[in-house]
Amino acid sequence: MRHYEIVFIVHPDQSEQVPGMIERYTKIVTDGNGTVHRCEDWGRRQ
Repeated sequence: MRHYEIVFIVHPDQSEQVPGMIERYTKIVTDGNGTVHRCEDWGRRQ
């Protein structure tokens, strides 16, 4: 099986919405019969 990496960048004003975004993208992948092997939240950067 091929492995893919997804990275998304969020504006600092929307940082509270990140957990919901992660859930949404995870659901999209799993609904398409994919598997999420690892999820990393890099936090806020300056």
